[in-house]
Amino acid sequence: MVRPKRIRRKIIKKILIGSLLLLFTSPALSEVQMSSNLTLVSRYIWRGFDTIPNNKPSVQPSITLNFGKSGLWLNLWSAIALVDTDFVELDFIVGYDKVLPKDITLSTGVGYFTFPSYPNYPDKNSTSPEIYLGTAFSSIPLSPCLTAYYDFNLGDGSYLTLDLQKSFALGGKVFCSTFLLGYTNQYSNFDVDSGLSDICFGLSTDFAFQKLTFTPSINYVIIPNETVNEEDEIWAGLSINYDF
Repeated sequence: MVRPKRIRRKIIKKILIGSLLLLFTSPALSEVQMSSNLTLVSRYIWRGFDTIPNNKPSVQPSITLNFGKSGLWLNLWSAIALVDTDFVELDFIVGYDKVLPKDITLSTGVGYFTFPSYPNYPDKNSTSPEIYLGTAFSSIPLSPCLTAYYDFNLGDGSYLTLDLQKSFALGGKVFCSTFLLGYTNQYSNFDVDSGLSDICFGLSTDFAFQKLTFTPSINYVIIPNETVNEEDEIWAGLSINYDF
């Protein structure tokens, strides 16, 4: 008898292969646009978890390909610890965004998360596929976005978010404030309880210089669930984006 997890892994593999075939056979390939990003964070907080233990800083490079008006995109993203650890994460994501009337955007995609620094990589304990589905309403105040994620391996469960944002001017500069509420039932095999996992607040602004955009940010997360993280976290970031 084939185990359910094995069946799910086969399904997600087929979805990923199908997405790649769709991308590289699409006429939009001729309209491809590329951008790169380098982000420095004082600590790597993800869904409430202090992913690199003991508040270690991280550098997070990425590159994104957008396929014209098709709504399809590819992203290769990495996180590398900077202090006292060899932690490395490398993720590959295929996504699709569709803008509907009344500024409603539907998003879906599949990601494949890997951890090359883990022992015995690439075994089942160091890779994990995930799918997501989201809806954003940019014409409504606070531009609410609802997103559901489902992890097929390490997380083995779902993660749900409500994301709100508001821009405002201060001293002649435009700032973006964000609020994110996360609920999880993932990682039960690692003794993580289901429930609210993170309540995150962020503040950022942009500085443009030729093709570069510098975005400093300050972030604070409240952790209602002590099985996710035993303390609330505050961290700073600096993102540098370049459009080719």
